[in-house]
Amino acid sequence: MSAPQPQPANLKKYHQAAIGFVLLSVVYLVLAYLKVPSFNITFQTVGYLVFFIVFVGMLSKFIYGGSRKVVLFLAAIYAARILVSSYTLVAGVAHPMVPYVLPTTFLSFYLFGRALWNWP
Repeated sequence: MSAPQPQPANLKKYHQAAIGFVLLSVVYLVLAYLKVPSFNITFQTVGYLVFFIVFVGMLSKFIYGGSRKVVLFLAAIYAARILVSSYTLVAGVAHPMVPYVLPTTFLSFYLFGRALWNWP
């Protein structure tokens, strides 16, 4: 039998981060569907959508459980996404969808930072 894993003191913030991650991922998908002009629903697209939903569900399960390493890894990825997306916006070479989905990326990063570093 394995030893019980220590739980972070602010587990409620991890719960909020997990729920926010799922909701913001759904908003991201809806915005992608509405703003990408060549988005067609095919069997392959449905397969990718199912994979995305399962993957987000698995990640959110770990976030909900208070896995600090997963949240730190996702926070680093989202910070890099924010920096690259902001640079492409300033440089004028951004994908047309970037201005619409960048706020969801900021909010997800904030929720991760709130759980990790006790942001208000």
